[in-house]
Amino acid sequence: MDSSTSLQNAHKRSSAGETGNVHGRKSRIWRGVAIALWVIGLVTLITASVLTHNHPGPWPIEVTFSQAVQHVHYWPWVISVLVFVGTFNNPTPTGVVLGIICAAILLMGWYLQAAFVALTVGVGNGLDTIIGNYVLRPRPSPTLVHVDVPLLYNSFPSGHACHMMVFYGSLLYLSFTRPVRTWKYHWVLLPFQVFAVLNILLMGYSRVFQGEHWLGDVLAGYLSGALWLTLFIFLYQWATKFVERRRSKRMGMQSIA
Repeated sequence: MDSSTSLQNAHKRSSAGETGNVHGRKSRIWRGVAIALWVIGLVTLITASVLTHNHPGPWPIEVTFSQAVQHVHYWPWVISVLVFVGTFNNPTPTGVVLGIICAAILLMGWYLQAAFVALTVGVGNGLDTIIGNYVLRPRPSPTLVHVDVPLLYNSFPSGHACHMMVFYGSLLYLSFTRPVRTWKYHWVLLPFQVFAVLNILLMGYSRVFQGEHWLGDVLAGYLSGALWLTLFIFLYQWATKFVERRRSKRMGMQSIA
């Protein structure tokens, strides 16, 4: 009887070990794929930046795309939405919103989450600005397309598109993490999640519609924002696990004492 029980326990431990090894192997594969895709994205962004720096003028397909977007007959409310998306996410209003959100997260005691949002947005936008200062691509010319507000440089990559990815992307990510999912009132976040997704999706189209950027600028802005967002999500996950290990170790030492 005892030997049978021992054999069963040994078999269970062996099965659990094999399952753990398979899970660990899959995790390493997915991590390797994610890192490879991130590197490919970074190389793509660098290559596009160098090409655009050497050829700052718009490509024919970009001019054609902008003219097609601007010559569509829109319902008035669609134009209002596109203009609102571009205006609401200008530096001043979005900076105020970022400050309010970070303050609210801090008041809830989620210090690591507040640091994640602030660093993702700050560093992500800063890196995007550095790229823009290197490329120095002129904004769309009023002689080619309609331009709402004439601007000069830093058309590539689009700062608004990058900001949408790092700002709303970081908030969306946090809204699906465990602390928020287990929050008693997490259901109230649904309208804000929809609002965040719409802002990300509409921003690129809005910038082309208003004549502030070319198609390549918008795509590069999205790619730039996605790269920095992914990087800081990885750092946030690492920091979260580190804090949890420290907390578990401290609690273990307290229980022994």
